[in-house]
Amino acid sequence: MRAGLWAVRDSSERAPTVVPFAGDARLVSGLGLAVTIRVSARIACLAIVGAEAMAVARRAHDTSALWFWTVFLALQIVGVVWATDRRSSVAVRMVAPAVLTGVTVAAVWTAVALAVPAIAVGDAAALVAILAVGPAMAAVPRRSAGQRLLPLVLIASAGSALLIFLVIIFFLPAIPGFISNNHDPVYTAHVTRLVDPVREFGLFVLLAMALGIDLLRSRIRNRLAAARAQRLGHVAGPNEMVVERAV
Repeated sequence: MRAGLWAVRDSSERAPTVVPFAGDARLVSGLGLAVTIRVSARIACLAIVGAEAMAVARRAHDTSALWFWTVFLALQIVGVVWATDRRSSVAVRMVAPAVLTGVTVAAVWTAVALAVPAIAVGDAAALVAILAVGPAMAAVPRRSAGQRLLPLVLIASAGSALLIFLVIIFFLPAIPGFISNNHDPVYTAHVTRLVDPVREFGLFVLLAMALGIDLLRSRIRNRLAAARAQRLGHVAGPNEMVVERAV
């Protein structure tokens, strides 16, 4: 059998042929399914961002607000492309619990605001919900022992702050009984004027900056440690002989 294999190799040097095993078909189908799911998720997220852009184009009349939303939507597009990229699958699996925790906290706050509209008048409940994400994220079991908790807490808190900000800006004003903070005066009973979510957005910016600084410090520290280990690994000892391959 081995001789036959060598004969096939010698006779097909110019045009090698790869013969898949039985498990290769399952592997290819699994890869194709993963690619399909990733592309579908990217298309769906970009469609949501496009819907947000259309809503912003209808409402934003000020130039400064238009620039702000342009940058914000561009950051969302970058995040969607990164999250649905094949090379980011490991990082996405690591941050998925933090993102789901932030989404859960924002969904709970939205449900409470719909049940008790007085909560949406001020931002005390929203700030408490955002700050409560940290202990909630600390209670979630981590998958790996070397996984750091601080980035996950910052991602969960920043995600909840951003989602609550978007709910106050877009979702609640579209529901009857709620009006935005900059709406014209309404002399109708049972109408709730929403709070200005500038504090929620400011908290999101601070948390995002803290996350970026922490990730940058971690990357610099890992690179320095890898360079130090590589330098120590290539240094020959006093009684060692370095043998180089002749060209």
